[in-house]
Amino acid sequence: MFDKIIDTLSKAGLIIGSILLAMMMLITVVDVFMRYVFSAPISGSAEMTQILLTLTVFAGFILVSRDGTHVVVSIFEPFIDRLSTRLYRLVYAISNTLGTAFLLWVLIVAVRDAFEYEDVTEGLEIPFGWIISVLIVFVAIALLAGFKVFTKGQIGHEPAD
Repeated sequence: MFDKIIDTLSKAGLIIGSILLAMMMLITVVDVFMRYVFSAPISGSAEMTQILLTLTVFAGFILVSRDGTHVVVSIFEPFIDRLSTRLYRLVYAISNTLGTAFLLWVLIVAVRDAFEYEDVTEGLEIPFGWIISVLIVFVAIALLAGFKVFTKGQIGHEPAD
């Protein structure tokens, strides 16, 4: 049951991330066209692109956490894997979970502050609180999805030698 929920949420993250990426590309293409053909760029397009990029990355974080396919720095990885593959997988899963939980906590503090101080983006004045709230949802789902690494292991990741 848990795996089905995680798979459904992961598919939703994939679809949402794909839509956000398409929106970002469309805004960029239209902005460039408007700028060079009509000398009238879209106001706030850079800001919209930055927000959409952030949302796209965090939507993808759900899939990365589910599969355990984060970018890793292989300093201690070969040593731990040679000692014990099970230990290596456990250390990976625990550090992934703790890192994601820490990120979630940082975002919760940030959203509280954003709403309290009524922070908005510079150009379009979009409330940061709502943007960060969406990031919190993505990271919370990524945290849940990351628990799959404890039971299934990492997908497509072999330790470097």
